[in-house]
Amino acid sequence: KIINGADTFYIMKRLKILSAALAGTLIYVLLSVMAGQDGIFAEKQLKEQKRILSARAAKIQIINESLKLEKTALEKDYDVIEGLARKMGYVSSGDKIVKINGLYFSDVSVLDAGTPLKSAEIEYIPEWLCKALGLFVFIFLYIYLLGNEIRYIIIRKNRKTFVGGIPVYDMPQI
Repeated sequence: KIINGADTFYIMKRLKILSAALAGTLIYVLLSVMAGQDGIFAEKQLKEQKRILSARAAKIQIINESLKLEKTALEKDYDVIEGLARKMGYVSSGDKIVKINGLYFSDVSVLDAGTPLKSAEIEYIPEWLCKALGLFVFIFLYIYLLGNEIRYIIIRKNRKTFVGGIPVYDMPQI
């Protein structure tokens, strides 16, 4: 099939639009995947926060287990009760220990579980900005390709052909 000038213009116009749309869409997708709200950089930040929270939870779990063991020992083992009473100065040597349920020791040291930890805000590029940048690339590339075509048409119209030193203008035949 022979393609005439009108078909070539239509194909070139369609290719400009498609290539500009491809570039704009590619920029939008890359920005969204790399730096968007659910992107790779946001996921790395969330993993780091998860690691910090897991380490803090493990530390608190160790303190909890230690306190459970101490509580069990104080409830059942009279030697531990006597040792704690001597440490706190309630019992001297030779005194007999009697366990009374319901007493609370206010001088018992309180273990520090740390300061409250809040999750940090995740930094990401908003979706509207990704779309705006993709649209900007589309418009910029389309205008650039359109300008190249216009420049090519102007150069082609002003092109002169020299035959034996005489300028011959490239004019359509009637």
